[in-house]
Amino acid sequence: MCGIAGIWNFGGETVSGEIIERMIKTMIHRGPDDEGLFVDGNLGLGHRRLSIIDLSQRGHQPMANEDNTIWIVFNGEIYNYKHLNKILASKGHKIKSNCDTETIIHLYEEYGTQCVDYLRGMFSFAIWDKKQKRLFAAVDRLRIKPFYYALINDNFIFASELKAIMASGLVPKKVSWEAIHHYLSLQAVPVPMTIYEDVFTLPGGYCLEVDNGKVSVWQYWDMSFQVDYGHSEEYYKNKLQQILYEAVEMRLMSDVPLGAFLSGGIDSSIIVGLMKDMQQEPIKTFSIGYDVGGKQWDDTYYARLVADKFHTDHTKLTITAEDIKRELKAFVYYLDQPSTDAINSYFVSKLASQDVTVVLCGQGGDELFAGYATFDLMLRFLKRDHYWEKLPFFFRRALENVFSHIPQGVREYDPVYKINKFLDSYGSFVKKYAAIRMELSEQEKNRVYTKTFLEHLNSTTTLTVYDMYYDKIKDQVDPINQISYMDLKTHLGDVLMRDVDVMSMAFSLETRIPLIDHKLVEFVASIPPEFKFRNGQKKYIFIEAMKYLLPE
Repeated sequence: MCGIAGIWNFGGETVSGEIIERMIKTMIHRGPDDEGLFVDGNLGLGHRRLSIIDLSQRGHQPMANEDNTIWIVFNGEIYNYKHLNKILASKGHKIKSNCDTETIIHLYEEYGTQCVDYLRGMFSFAIWDKKQKRLFAAVDRLRIKPFYYALINDNFIFASELKAIMASGLVPKKVSWEAIHHYLSLQAVPVPMTIYEDVFTLPGGYCLEVDNGKVSVWQYWDMSFQVDYGHSEEYYKNKLQQILYEAVEMRLMSDVPLGAFLSGGIDSSIIVGLMKDMQQEPIKTFSIGYDVGGKQWDDTYYARLVADKFHTDHTKLTITAEDIKRELKAFVYYLDQPSTDAINSYFVSKLASQDVTVVLCGQGGDELFAGYATFDLMLRFLKRDHYWEKLPFFFRRALENVFSHIPQGVREYDPVYKINKFLDSYGSFVKKYAAIRMELSEQEKNRVYTKTFLEHLNSTTTLTVYDMYYDKIKDQVDPINQISYMDLKTHLGDVLMRDVDVMSMAFSLETRIPLIDHKLVEFVASIPPEFKFRNGQKKYIFIEAMKYLLPE
């Protein structure tokens, strides 16, 4: 894991090395082991390194090819890099290091911008092609690693964190009204927006190219539900075990101490169980609970059960209100932009970083295997549409007319509120999904906004965020897959992945997430949805396949 930054001035002005240094100094926490800088006239690249694989200076960045015509800054891990190196060597490429950064350079030389298709891992990188006078950048398929950028006054500026871009002094700190509006509903700022009006983030599965001052963005991968109904349940269980085992095994490569987050939930418990099969030494596991305001929110009992089953070296920390108060300033600094979910990641990352440099964690299982309450609630909502349509047409019209004349204040009381909510979302998948997932509705937000704020929004609604994703999967027959796609793009991508990146990197800790290995994601997308959500049981196929690892 690392921090990357860079500037390309299209007007030909020399890029200041001091500005690049200023940018990467804001990300020392992302890479405390090494610092690198490359400035070539109107192009500058900077890098902070957290050494995980090949701890020698051969992994120093920015890194170049043999004739210094291709330069790269890279953040992440490529788990199949050794396999790729063998392929590249057979094509005449000379591999000088045991570093995955060099692999990407040679892949680019061989395949150009299609190099991303060969990568299995988490990544965010920028490549400067000196001959072509072109900057190419990409992020991994699920956006585990971030890439922020801005195009201001003939300058293309990029970095791993917003604070680094702002440290350039080239981008105005102008807060986006629309980003705030969406945050209040989604608990995060949705891609490609950021909290700043002039700064954007590259979505998962996208590439970016800057050529002659023009920025082009395109999608190279997306989750596609090509459901395979031609196999038995036993086949899906066996195949799932095989791919997940491989995904975990690949993520154990490390030249530094490694452990795991253990919440006691199904996902992290399975990850730790698989790790136990692959390691002789006791696994270091970490969990946190809360004792705040006289109440305890503590699932660490289940984490202890799993830790005992697999004989892990387990560390538990109970967080108090005083702990939160003491850490609040640092937490906000590293958060970079508003989010409502990052506090757990902050404290467990701080705890783990005292003993290890790499951790595996279990995010992604609920989105992939229908584990959230969202799935159950959405199916109920959709079923109500079916019942509603069976009522006589004149009765439905009459009821809709009655409720349209009820004063707004009265509509807020049960059961009037629930009936009105149903009528408002009838026939709309997006409105139903929003009713479940959105923290604040459009009406609730509009009631507290000032006139000036509403004018800046110009009738923008957060539903457009959901519409954008629903348009891509509206032809899917089964709602389970539709919900899964929506959750992966919004809750997992915009909230969980962003938060776990900034919070773990705050403590120079690399997090690896086997459950969203793209090969695993593609296979799960092919499993018939009735195996994911069966007779009200969430995550059916996942639990059935891996239950041998779970405590009774």
